[in-house]
Amino acid sequence: MPVFSYDGIDKAGKRAKGSIEAPGKNAALAKLSADGVLVAEIHQASAKKKGDRFSFSFKKKGLPDVFFQLSILLSSGIQLTRALKITADSTKDIKLKRSLLDMVEKVSSGKRFSEAMMPYKKIYTELYIHLIRTSEKVGRLSAVLLDISRLEEEKRKAGEKVTSAMIYPSVVMMLGFGVVGFMLTFVVPKLESIFKSAGADIPNSTKVLLFSADFLQNYGVLVFFLVLIFAVFMRRLYSAKGRFRIGMDKKLYKIGFVRDVTVSRMAHVLSFQLREGLPLVEALANTGEGIGNFYVKEAVEEIAEGVKGGRKFSECVTETGLFSELFIAAVATGEKSGNLPDLLDRVNTYYTRKTDQFTARFVSVIEPVFIMFIGLVVGFIVVSIMEPLFNINTLVK
Repeated sequence: MPVFSYDGIDKAGKRAKGSIEAPGKNAALAKLSADGVLVAEIHQASAKKKGDRFSFSFKKKGLPDVFFQLSILLSSGIQLTRALKITADSTKDIKLKRSLLDMVEKVSSGKRFSEAMMPYKKIYTELYIHLIRTSEKVGRLSAVLLDISRLEEEKRKAGEKVTSAMIYPSVVMMLGFGVVGFMLTFVVPKLESIFKSAGADIPNSTKVLLFSADFLQNYGVLVFFLVLIFAVFMRRLYSAKGRFRIGMDKKLYKIGFVRDVTVSRMAHVLSFQLREGLPLVEALANTGEGIGNFYVKEAVEEIAEGVKGGRKFSECVTETGLFSELFIAAVATGEKSGNLPDLLDRVNTYYTRKTDQFTARFVSVIEPVFIMFIGLVVGFIVVSIMEPLFNINTLVK
């Protein structure tokens, strides 16, 4: 359905500016008129805006704000349809805006909020839709939306922390490879003719350098595209969620850092759902979907089946052999004390602190390693160039 941007005056005489989704321009004007907006200007928003093409990159960043705004508006006594409309007007992401405006129409026609969200599972995730459906039954929609907002904000901060930590090393590596590529492509080939015309013996290091420069000039573009095609193929194969994905996730899970991050995420999401009143079996099913590691997801699904069959949660977790003694002990203690969400929160805190410490140490080590590596490569090139030049100078004398 098209989205129309409008500018006008509302009932209070203040400027009203935003966007609305409607089948056509006349329908948009009718909706705005019904809302008491006197339209001065209206036009269809372009479907090819920059924000639309790159909306995926903004989606996760905008999600905490959407849930937070909805929570604040609902707790202030504003009706859900009006709250959705206000939130849609304030968000810049086109996909989020369209989904919110579509939900306004569906809720207005009598559907529940959770039902209106179902077509947008890829944006809002099944986990959050389950939580919202449960909250609608007990009248805690505003509180649950605020909790979801906090959870999304924590996930965003965790991702941004890792990303920001890797920015400097990545920039250093790219600049280093750029310098090396420039020297091999433009500087070294010009010196090759000098070495040949002088008739001097060329050291082995210089021969390796000349071969590398020649290879890069002749096949560099081809190698780049082959690597790119291979990377795209592997990404698609990994995204297919088949046996290859499970096998790769199994190998990744053996890495300590990946294992700690996965267990931390599992404890966090599971604790959050249990606090919101979801049954353990349903919380485990949702957790499996949100972990991101399909090898662990299979194990979580087996745990959910075991709990559904009447077995203890701690017994099922122990049988998988995938989780640490700390996690198993926390689950067992939580079952006995009836305080499972709090103990899972402590597990999440422990592993979050552990992964943060590892990330800080890794970045502090990788930065000088990258710089040293680039320095060695550049040094090798300089020595390989200067050595035959000194030999030529000796012959001339």
